[in-house]
Amino acid sequence: MPAPLTPQQLQDKVQSVSARHAKLLRRKAELSGELKSQKENLTSLVQEIQAAGFNPRTIVADRDKAQAELEALLVIFENNLSVAETALKEFDNK
Repeated sequence: MPAPLTPQQLQDKVQSVSARHAKLLRRKAELSGELKSQKENLTSLVQEIQAAGFNPRTIVADRDKAQAELEALLVIFENNLSVAETALKEFDNK
């Protein structure tokens, strides 16, 4: 069994624990402020997404779908362009 603490040791321990507690409370307040700021930023972003006519819950899927459609249209355009270039080349060679 450890020896009882002296009054000075008790006072030192209380000061140490109190300082640690105060430090934690300051950090908690900082984090609370950061969390509030991030929530406000997120709310603003959601409102911006909705104002643009998108659903925030499906925006990633919507983006992926739009990109796939764009890539498919680009392939079609490129194929048609190649056909037109070939036809022009044949015409120029005659």
